[in-house]
Amino acid sequence: MSPDTRAEWAARNAAYAATHPVPRPARNLALGLATPAVLLLLALAWWIVGLDAELGDASSAAHQDLVVRCVLGTFGGIGCLAAGWLTPRDADAAWLRTAFALTSVVAMPAVLFAG
Repeated sequence: MSPDTRAEWAARNAAYAATHPVPRPARNLALGLATPAVLLLLALAWWIVGLDAELGDASSAAHQDLVVRCVLGTFGGIGCLAAGWLTPRDADAAWLRTAFALTSVVAMPAVLFAG
């Protein structure tokens, strides 16, 4: 079996490239920035809940309301972040991924400070 000539190799390579196109890179910048921001917001929120429990009455209605808002914010932030990372990576869905990233960052403070 003889080795392929350069022309045969180039033709075979071009045929493979034509049948297997490389997708355009997805924009992960928004999600890449939102992920640590959401994790920091979650840590801050649960730290505030712990601090409120130590300084005040943990069985008070205000503390329980804070815990409920923190749980909802956690579900909202992590849910939007997960939806953003699970959105298809093609460039047509980049706007949706960015929207999920922004929503995940906004969901935590909005839920925590709404009440």
